[in-house]
Amino acid sequence: MIKKDIFKQDVKARFKAAAKDRVHRFVMADNKIKGAMVHATLMVNEMRASHELGPVETLILGQAYIAGALLSTTLKGEDRISLSIECSGPIKGLDVEANGYGEVRGFLKTPEIVASDSAHTQSLSALFGAGFLTVTKYLEDARHPYSSRVHLAHGTIAQDLAAYFLESEQIPTGLNLSVVFDENQAVTGAGGIFLQGMPGADLQSLDIAEQILGQMDPPGQTLARGKSVENVVMETFAPLSPRLLDQTRVSFFCRCSRERMQGYLKNLSPDVRTDILENGPFPLEIRCHYCHSVYHFTQKALSRVLG
Repeated sequence: MIKKDIFKQDVKARFKAAAKDRVHRFVMADNKIKGAMVHATLMVNEMRASHELGPVETLILGQAYIAGALLSTTLKGEDRISLSIECSGPIKGLDVEANGYGEVRGFLKTPEIVASDSAHTQSLSALFGAGFLTVTKYLEDARHPYSSRVHLAHGTIAQDLAAYFLESEQIPTGLNLSVVFDENQAVTGAGGIFLQGMPGADLQSLDIAEQILGQMDPPGQTLARGKSVENVVMETFAPLSPRLLDQTRVSFFCRCSRERMQGYLKNLSPDVRTDILENGPFPLEIRCHYCHSVYHFTQKALSRVLG
């Protein structure tokens, strides 16, 4: 992966920002509700820079990245989960993937969305239109991926993902995903909360959790004001006596590399390889859809790889 340097070689500033990007797991209501809250401001800003996105595109793909980071808490090791949306609206769709290490990558199927309003006021449901949300899990100890999909009934990633868990896995779920911009359309805060009822959770506790989740300030807004994830969780969900468990890093990261692209080139058919060597273009440009990294191969390099 080739990351863009959004800190202009200010290593201290980058480490400071990276230290904040964490997903924190917690339980509450006598361990009958599990949750996770993520600080993802750096992740979303690096995603935006790499994919060269405007505010509307950043809002939508950023929310999907935040959802991916939250769902990474349900995985372990090399397990992966992907969120895929196919829809009739201007967005057309998106694909986001996260693994058990908190690494998130993904892309919009329409990199420049035609929208009449700003990212703050545009109706997300209008941008999505009709379509499907597909969730696929790739588990290390499973022989085959598990995949299920639901209709886009709400037009927001948070609500439709909650509907997926209720319909496909029979787990009451709530999410709050937010990306906050300043007056210059720069991302100042990005974060989200993910709650799920455990077996035996009572309706009263679930109702209280749902009410709090719906009435709380957007997580990205609270984080932009400098509040820590720990404080947000402990104060916001105080009526349910939350208990913090652990925290892990999250990041915008893709495992693409020049070596992997070389492997892709070597696996092309002989006719295609010959055509590239004879007709180019030179240099050949290969772009990774997931992270937008570009790898260039000169004619000399292609001769070594394909010759």
